[in-house]
Amino acid sequence: MNDERIYKLLKLMVDLLAMIPRKILNFFSDLLGLVWYMLDKRHRNVVLENINLAYPKKFSKSDAKKFTRKNLKFIAGFIFEIIWSYSKKQDELYKYFSIKGLANIENAIKKRKGVILLTGHMGNFELFIPAFAKAGIEPYVLYRKFDFKPLERLMCKMRQRFGVTLMPLRGASKKIDEILKNGGIVGTMLDQNVDWYKGVFVNFFGKPACTNNGLAKIVLRSKPAVVPLCIIKKNNNYIVEFFPEIPLKISGDPIKDIENNTQNYASAIEAMVRLSPEQYFWVHNRWKTKPYCILKD
Repeated sequence: MNDERIYKLLKLMVDLLAMIPRKILNFFSDLLGLVWYMLDKRHRNVVLENINLAYPKKFSKSDAKKFTRKNLKFIAGFIFEIIWSYSKKQDELYKYFSIKGLANIENAIKKRKGVILLTGHMGNFELFIPAFAKAGIEPYVLYRKFDFKPLERLMCKMRQRFGVTLMPLRGASKKIDEILKNGGIVGTMLDQNVDWYKGVFVNFFGKPACTNNGLAKIVLRSKPAVVPLCIIKKNNNYIVEFFPEIPLKISGDPIKDIENNTQNYASAIEAMVRLSPEQYFWVHNRWKTKPYCILKD
């Protein structure tokens, strides 16, 4: 079967599933999350290890297992919520979203230096798309391409329905500079582990986490406003909040400036995660890369 037929089949499946009532989709997502918890020992253990690192001595064994089960059920619901939203028109979706801190993004735009929207894998981040439209902004969004072309095509179609423009991560630096120069808005995430040569170590939940240094380099070069935002699900509705701009720190030491600003970005993401930790993407091994140390006899 060629890519065109696979794409049409995937789209048909999404169209059919989108017709199912939300309550039934929620049931299937909960069931999938439970099965995932029971069968996927590797990711279950990653979540358990991560939350015990982030919240030392907070959880008993039974509470940690309950948290992990709840977290995997939430993540499993991503695809079902995306499918549910795909069947809704823009005005219909608006009823499910509330926007907070709108003045923070409006003030940043008024500076005419460009804006970077900073977020992490918190809440169902795929649903930022209709929220951006409700907030009256049309950002460029950085994303990592899927290797499977039919899925890449379908996800791009779904993600760009309401004015968002997708920008592949690879080779995006110069394009971002140009967008910011023209006062545009770029959305990105900064909470994934990277190899030591791609980032700097910052404090994330009290532990050193290797974090991509590219964002700090762009901000130091182009001087845009950096506005954190997150999305949190509550009672089948979604709260999207724009937080105050993160001030740019310049000391004159290029290395320190990259480290200090990356730390500020990581701290902003941590603060958002703490608002609703069960809705964070704990299945990612955030502390995988270890700081370099000299071995002693």
